[in-house]
Amino acid sequence: MRRAVTTVAIASSVVMAGYFQATAAEEDAFASTEARESYAMGSLIGQQIGKDAPELDAKSFLDGMGAALGQGEARLSEQEIAETLAAYEARQIAAAKQRFEEQALQNAEVGSAFRTEFGQKEDVVTLNSGVQYQVIQGGAGNKPGPDADVVVHYSGRLIDGTEFDSSYSRNEPARFPVSRVIPGWTEILQEMPVGAKWTVVVPPELAYGERGAAPMIAPNATLVFDIELLEIS
Repeated sequence: MRRAVTTVAIASSVVMAGYFQATAAEEDAFASTEARESYAMGSLIGQQIGKDAPELDAKSFLDGMGAALGQGEARLSEQEIAETLAAYEARQIAAAKQRFEEQALQNAEVGSAFRTEFGQKEDVVTLNSGVQYQVIQGGAGNKPGPDADVVVHYSGRLIDGTEFDSSYSRNEPARFPVSRVIPGWTEILQEMPVGAKWTVVVPPELAYGERGAAPMIAPNATLVFDIELLEIS
């Protein structure tokens, strides 16, 4: 809650500037400039807090704000306010954890079904680890070892097709040690000869696992990559 109010304080001057460009007819809707400014500030606070706490009771919220501004009687002591907010925060954390766990379970099930279907294609190879690949373009060069540095072009997407990263879009290949990427990449790169381009499906336990990689990669997400091994450097 305190973070939201801080954001309000920083942004309010910018937002209120837009309000001051209203017509004379709109100005008449408020008893004073202060009333208009107060309304603008209240609207902004509501927008900020409402995103994280849509279940708040507006009347009680305004009563509490009025009391804090010296325009109403306080119905809770400072100690009671602290205890109430602590309980609220704990409830929100528990709810977020439950949503996270439900999403992780759903992603695991959907990803497993996707990998099963993908693995049934005739030209798909499934390694013992669960990593799968499909050759798009063969290669005739050497294969990198675990201590090698490689240069690759790649794109990464979720199983629904949403792209979360791409060296192609940056028009610049990536350079990195084979040992310093997700485990699924470390394994598959050592199987690829230079010049090869494969579509690679990585199960979550060899990608970002139960934690995911916010904001794009959810917990237990199966990932799909197009990887082109350009050179071993």
